[in-house]
Formats: sequence, C-alpha cells, structure tokens
Amino acid sequence: MHTKQPTTKPSTMPITTAAPVSTRIELAYEWFLELPVALVLLVMWMAGTALVGACALLMYAGISALVGMVAGTF
Repeated sequence: MHTKQPTTKPSTMPITTAAPVSTRIELAYEWFLELPVALVLLVMWMAGTALVGACALLMYAGISALVGMVAGTF
C-alpha cells in the first residue's frame, strides 16, 4: 500500500526591514565619529568626567558606610 506524505506549508520567516540592534549601534557610532572633532572630544570628555564622578561618589559612600560601621563598634 502506498501512503501519501502529508503536505506541509513551507515555514517562511517574516521579512523585517528593521536593522539589528548591533547594526544600529554601529551606524550611530559611525555618525557620532563623523561629527566635528571638537564636539566628539567634548562629549567624550564630559562622559568620562561623569563616569569618574560617579565612581568617586560610590567610593565615598562605601568608605563612609564602612567607617560608620567600624566607628559604631567602639
């Protein structure tokens, strides 16, 4: 006896026109680096300053908490 194979629809992935996240980030970074050099350096300097300030603030808070715990035991 010959059995007929069930027919299935081919699975097709929906086509999207959106770029993957990594491609969008690359495009944004490329666009940023094409800005005038003074502006790029200013933005990078400000971001670095904010990062160093945040690290200093966290370190200050941690040391203050540690000193408070040690001083509270005496």
